[in-house]
Amino acid sequence: MSQDEIWDREMTMEEFKSLEPSLQRKRIDTSLMRKVTEVQRWAARGVPKSVDWRERSGSRTKLREWHDPKKKLWRWSDDTPDHPEGRNKGLIAKWKKARTQLASGTAAKPKNELETWKDRALALEMQNTILIAETAILEDRLVRSEAKVRQLETQKVRGSDLHSN
Repeated sequence: MSQDEIWDREMTMEEFKSLEPSLQRKRIDTSLMRKVTEVQRWAARGVPKSVDWRERSGSRTKLREWHDPKKKLWRWSDDTPDHPEGRNKGLIAKWKKARTQLASGTAAKPKNELETWKDRALALEMQNTILIAETAILEDRLVRSEAKVRQLETQKVRGSDLHSN
């Protein structure tokens, strides 16, 4: 089992306590960072309809208790890692800012799926248009280059004809 597999997986409290202290700390700090990143993402892009952000991150206690193995978000009980003046105070400040934004209602509203697909289709259409234009420019350059090569070859043949007489 690799080092990451040892600490970054679902485990019982007994398994957690058997980890080296440095790995326990790494597990909690990494999970806190992932949780804060997720909350920031919600503030920037909107909260998915299936999620109640207050239940997952409305307070430090809820942030601590948030557990989602699919996203490798692990719970912890000690409040030291998420203390506003503790070792992760920068992360906690970012979490507070995102939480305040979510609470104020100024966070981005999630786009519905149809809008998202329309935006992607429009972006791809624009990309295709640009690629078609670039291809046309390159084809035109190629035609001109081929014409120059033929012209130079013709001149070279005429020049060699003059020298052979």
